[in-house]
Amino acid sequence: MHMKTNNQQKLSLQISVMADRSFPSFRRTPESSVPAFLDPGVRRGDNTLPFQFSPQKHSDKKQSGFTLIELIIVVVLLGIIGVMGASFISEAFKGFFDTDVRMEMYEEGKSSMVRMEREIHIALPNAVQINGNGIEFGVVDENSMANVFGQYTETSPGGGTTITDRTGALPLNTLVSIYNTEWPIFSNGSRTYRVTSNGVNPMTLDRNIGLSSPYQRFYAVRSDAVRFSVVGTTLSRSTATVTAGTNLGVFGGAQTVARDIIPSGALPYFTYNPGNSTRNSVVSIHFAISRNGEIVNFHKEVQIRNVP
Repeated sequence: MHMKTNNQQKLSLQISVMADRSFPSFRRTPESSVPAFLDPGVRRGDNTLPFQFSPQKHSDKKQSGFTLIELIIVVVLLGIIGVMGASFISEAFKGFFDTDVRMEMYEEGKSSMVRMEREIHIALPNAVQINGNGIEFGVVDENSMANVFGQYTETSPGGGTTITDRTGALPLNTLVSIYNTEWPIFSNGSRTYRVTSNGVNPMTLDRNIGLSSPYQRFYAVRSDAVRFSVVGTTLSRSTATVTAGTNLGVFGGAQTVARDIIPSGALPYFTYNPGNSTRNSVVSIHFAISRNGEIVNFHKEVQIRNVP
């Protein structure tokens, strides 16, 4: 019995060893290593199993995001950039606005200057007066003068009522100025006549001719004298009726030509330099337009015929 028992023990031991060699995953594990067998994370590096469990990895990374300080810094930086950008854009728009204002002022002043120059240039010789901040003058009727030469053939028509033009005749009721030498003579109408004949040559006038022109000149005159004047900060144009043999009418019907007018430095708005036998009369115009802190100055000299 004892031998048998020993044989049984040997046989059992052999079977156990064979089992350990053939089936390593089923070898007996100490009781203390059971958690290591069940937990693959603990069994890290165990190559005796037929397959290796992936160990559980516990991430050590913190959750990503912005802290309050970082958000405050970003807001402050965005505010600084916004202020700089707004200032730049504001300056750009201000520059554009200022340029637009200057162009508007320039165009308004240029238009006013051209209008005054056009009418002053055809003023009746010697029929010009500076009156305060304004200039008053009679105007030659260029449309009527286009049909005549403007010089009569009579050597001395004084005392008579007819003149003969070298080429043509003026229409009925045309106003004619003969030998006007100063503004008072023009304004009282003493040397302004009216044509009573209808387009025939010689032309008949409404009354006897006073003094004759040394150059045998005559001019057709518009029925309205013109005044450009500055009242306050407004440049306006008004007219007065011209009548043969009577005083000039009252200037009225003012029309605005330009606004925001100021003097150009210490210069007057209008000056008049009468001509002589060697040069024409000259009218000088000086004014400025002031608007939105911008000032644009305008200057012009206009020549007037000086052969009465």
